[in-house]
Amino acid sequence: MAKKLTESRNLAPVAPWDVAAEVDAGGERRREVMGWLNSVIDRAEAGDREALKTVRQAYTDLPQLWSTTDVLRTNAERSMLDGMLGTDKQLFTRATIEHQLETMRSDLRGEAPTPLERLLVDRIVLCWLECQQADLTLAQRMNQNTTLAQGEYHQRRAERAEKRLFRAITALATVRRLGIPAVQVNVAEEIKQVNVVG
Repeated sequence: MAKKLTESRNLAPVAPWDVAAEVDAGGERRREVMGWLNSVIDRAEAGDREALKTVRQAYTDLPQLWSTTDVLRTNAERSMLDGMLGTDKQLFTRATIEHQLETMRSDLRGEAPTPLERLLVDRIVLCWLECQQADLTLAQRMNQNTTLAQGEYHQRRAERAEKRLFRAITALATVRRLGIPAVQVNVAEEIKQVNVVG
């Protein structure tokens, strides 16, 4: 099924339960299906209305896809990579870094992360990428004719990025050490309820 999806050149709708089975399967098949979905999303983002229609239908039929979509984080990572590598160069390097980010995210999340842990892991990965970008920029500027003020600016930027990374790592370690449960708050006009999932 995943092969059929990823090789398809058209946007014909696919049975929701087939896509759901592939998404829930995990591993390589899940990556292939998510790759297909991401390619359709990219076409929709570029203004393809048929692709948008396909994406909307997929998300309507499969609400669990919303948990796999993080537009703001993805855009932040993409912008950083664009700044480091450009938009149409070093494509293999870019693919390698993207794979490393996903591997890091998966390793740090573990098997059953809480929503708070997922949020903190995403932050750690983003801060790590920012650190790499700042260190790369610093190294490039040091090899050029830069003024002392420019050098100090890039050095401070790299140090601030490193501090943000360490704070994010510390926050995740603290949450895991304290075993903070997931808290769900339901508020209605007449009923206030707090559910603690531990």
